[in-house]
Amino acid sequence: MATRSKRASSVTSDIVQQHVLARDLLAETRDLLLGRTDTLPVAWADVRGWSGYLLGLSEDALASADGLGIGKWFLADPRCPASLRDLARRVEALCVLPRWEVPTAAPPDWHLTAARKRLQIAAVLHVLHAFYPRISQLVDVGAGRGQLTTRAARALSVPALGLERDRERVVVARLLAGDAPVEFVNADVFAAGKPPLAQLQPLPHRLLMALHGCGELGDALVRAAVGLSSHVLLLACCPQKIRGHERRPLSGGEPTLPKEVLGLGNVLSRTAGIEGSLASALATKEARLALRCLFEARGIAVPAGEEMRGVNRRKVHAGLAVLAAAAFQGRGLVAPCESELDAAAVRAHGAYLAQRRLSLPRSMLGRVLEIFLALDRAVFLLAAGYEVQVVELFPVEVSPRNIAVLGRTADP
Repeated sequence: MATRSKRASSVTSDIVQQHVLARDLLAETRDLLLGRTDTLPVAWADVRGWSGYLLGLSEDALASADGLGIGKWFLADPRCPASLRDLARRVEALCVLPRWEVPTAAPPDWHLTAARKRLQIAAVLHVLHAFYPRISQLVDVGAGRGQLTTRAARALSVPALGLERDRERVVVARLLAGDAPVEFVNADVFAAGKPPLAQLQPLPHRLLMALHGCGELGDALVRAAVGLSSHVLLLACCPQKIRGHERRPLSGGEPTLPKEVLGLGNVLSRTAGIEGSLASALATKEARLALRCLFEARGIAVPAGEEMRGVNRRKVHAGLAVLAAAAFQGRGLVAPCESELDAAAVRAHGAYLAQRRLSLPRSMLGRVLEIFLALDRAVFLLAAGYEVQVVELFPVEVSPRNIAVLGRTADP
């Protein structure tokens, strides 16, 4: 028991120290976080003396940074300005998290689940067995089609409740659950009145969990766990999906982060293992920029992020003509002609290359931001008396959203 207590104390100290370092780094670079690269000149890059270096990077250099990782690439480039190299060094140090040794393969009978999803579920099941000594009930928030909920209930032989706001997914989850001890409920965590988490009665050793809980769902889950004295397991994603304009730290203090800055925490990790995902993300950014150029050519100012309003996001992969036709139709406008499309594509490509070069330091900070959000939730749990870990639960190749906050209550 003394060894476990000493180990927990060491982990707590590491979390608190890393939280302070991440908080301070984000505060120091707030102008960088808030300063977009849509238009030139970019003030924060000019002030720091980075503009010439960044704009002078070749496309081969950009590809190398994508493959190696932005921070590592800056550290390896002898031409990199000293202040940018120092920032990269601090970022790389902050982005080192403990890693769990989890299964590298999932049972072959999980054939109805996508390969990467199978590995994520296998990792979560491993943690449920290893980190939580007693679980009396599972509550899976954002349960989707119930793959994790049902398998966890069966593996642990405990009752489970899956909350999902998509009615069709609930129907599928109930069909796939069979005779497992699990109930799926169509519910919105943020519903007006008394939301579902607020309706739960205290129960010792209950676990609240979310696999890729978007935006403020992560905060709601952690708050609910503390209010109910429940264990918690959270893998968060899409931090910008909040109802308000900014997020205040659960642990108090600063930094308060606007919604548009939170989106940096959802930037794909630039590593060689996910070239396909990265290429797709980069192509999407250029297509959206071309769409804004089309609107601007018609004299319509569209803020970044609003150009796709009301358009199915899959259309971005169907080509600029299809994307533009849908976006313009949604605003009651005549679709652009071929010459307009060509001009916008040329303009967007040139602007995009400049933006991409200048955005490298901001993108590098994306992982720090994501880690800070996890650490902020962890410090909130520590203050409530929880034993907490913040870990990389599986490799980035399985999912770039791989940071887990594990919290367990003290034994009664």
